[in-house]
Amino acid sequence: MDIETLVELADNLVFTKTGEHLDSLQKEILKGTLNRKKYPQIANDCQCHPDHIKQVGRKLWKLLSDVLGKNIKKSNVRSILENFYFSHISNTGNDFVNINNNHINIRLENRTSPTPKNKSSPTPTDQNQNHTNPENNYDLSEAPDLYCLCDREALQSNRHTEITTLKQWIENHTRIITILGLTGIGKSTLTVELIQQIKDKFDYIIWRNIDNYSSCESLQTNIIQFLSQTDSPSSKTEKLANSQTINNKLINYLRKYRCLLIFDNLQ
Repeated sequence: MDIETLVELADNLVFTKTGEHLDSLQKEILKGTLNRKKYPQIANDCQCHPDHIKQVGRKLWKLLSDVLGKNIKKSNVRSILENFYFSHISNTGNDFVNINNNHINIRLENRTSPTPKNKSSPTPTDQNQNHTNPENNYDLSEAPDLYCLCDREALQSNRHTEITTLKQWIENHTRIITILGLTGIGKSTLTVELIQQIKDKFDYIIWRNIDNYSSCESLQTNIIQFLSQTDSPSSKTEKLANSQTINNKLINYLRKYRCLLIFDNLQ
């Protein structure tokens, strides 16, 4: 997602909760973190001492944790903000969102509301009430920053056939779908729009860029780490000793939850 959108979202949330906006240094730290920069790089950009950046950063994560009610760290702030955006703001019929009973209203400029939510068909997690369904979790941190560049009305018109076909395949529980095309033709943009229309049918949506991983095992381990967020502490400490263990653990998660895994640059 677009970095400026996430910074604006965080600033609006903080203002609504505290009556004060993020200051310029807090915004730069958040922006740098969302761009996957380390504290020394952010300090160099801001011409500040790294220790000062770390101190302000710790206070910023604590502030955002209090506002969003989640344990926010430098490593997960982007996925949590994106999850909030897709879970709340993208689900409204206008540019405003009201959260729970706190009357928190957020306005984002130049955002077109998506298609209204449709109730999803029963999924494995719906049918098995012995498992606690997680709050919908979306990790699109490795998706290209296309959202603000996408004219959704034009896309829905020009790619109506493709989107309809993809939605039908997913609703029919097709397990693997490959989107092929020349570079720059709009495969990623199409996928972003598709996510908006089918996200309520999944417990988890995870976008991974294959170029960021040196091996299949490292990719699988990364996905497992995200899916294990709702596990008990004892389960999280279980070591992934070998590739067979990694495979089995990932398969168990995919059986337990309905997941949409998007692999970009998979040639």
